[in-house]
Amino acid sequence: MLARVNVLAAVDFGDSSLEALRQGRALAHAAGGRLAVCHVLPAVPDASFLFPERPAENTAELTADEEAARRALVDHARTKLGLELTEVFVERGPAYAEIVRRAETWGAGTIVVGSHGRRGIARAVLGSVAERVVRHAHCSVLVARPVRKPGVVLAATDLSDASLPAVVEGAAAAKRLGARLVVVSSVEWAEPISISTGNLIGVASPAPTVELKREVADALKSTLEQALVRLGVEGEVRPLEGSPAAQIVDAADELDAELVVVGTHGRTGLRRLALGSVAERVVRSVHTSVLAVRVA
Repeated sequence: MLARVNVLAAVDFGDSSLEALRQGRALAHAAGGRLAVCHVLPAVPDASFLFPERPAENTAELTADEEAARRALVDHARTKLGLELTEVFVERGPAYAEIVRRAETWGAGTIVVGSHGRRGIARAVLGSVAERVVRHAHCSVLVARPVRKPGVVLAATDLSDASLPAVVEGAAAAKRLGARLVVVSSVEWAEPISISTGNLIGVASPAPTVELKREVADALKSTLEQALVRLGVEGEVRPLEGSPAAQIVDAADELDAELVVVGTHGRTGLRRLALGSVAERVVRSVHTSVLAVRVA
């Protein structure tokens, strides 16, 4: 049975946020939790010190703008999805920061945020709201993209304790979506040191043989199967070879997965700012929805 979870969907008036709202509603319903939405308006500079006689008027204008946005969101959800929103938060400031702050104060177990399903060079653009939310959020984040082909949930693990919850969440998602679960893990071999370079530093690093790679792949497959048994999860396992993020993206493309599930560490404060994690690279590069499971 899925754990009860409250879901906060970050929305504007675009198609990508409609997908976030659609998937957020399904997740909250399946988990028996509440659904709330968060919309962020641009910050307004505080000029009250320049015009001390007008702060009450300015505050009234800001409140009216926020109430208008709230009503528009309710109408938008009703018209586009037939969904009646009961909890709507309208914030002001940097979008990713306000989404994360509201999720923490409201007690969200999962944030759902939309993202365009770009491919090719457009995938490499950094700094999207979705990517920043994944980086800073205290909880799991579902980056929602339209489903091209239902049927496969891909869960990635490096077999560390921190990554195993992603397998459990992947199994729960597969059950909820009526999809099959494929669990992958990748071995990344170090680049061999050339003979000339090895002579200079006194170290030799021959390339792994085909036989060694086969033995490691077989051992990894067996270990993945044992991990699934230990977790009480049913699924197919696939050992991969190469950069984990690149291999996860390639496997998702090959399988035409509808959802990729990866683990991300539950860092707080300045430690949340570390860049380049596998989860962030997958969010940036993959064509499909990604559930980044935050591990406390």
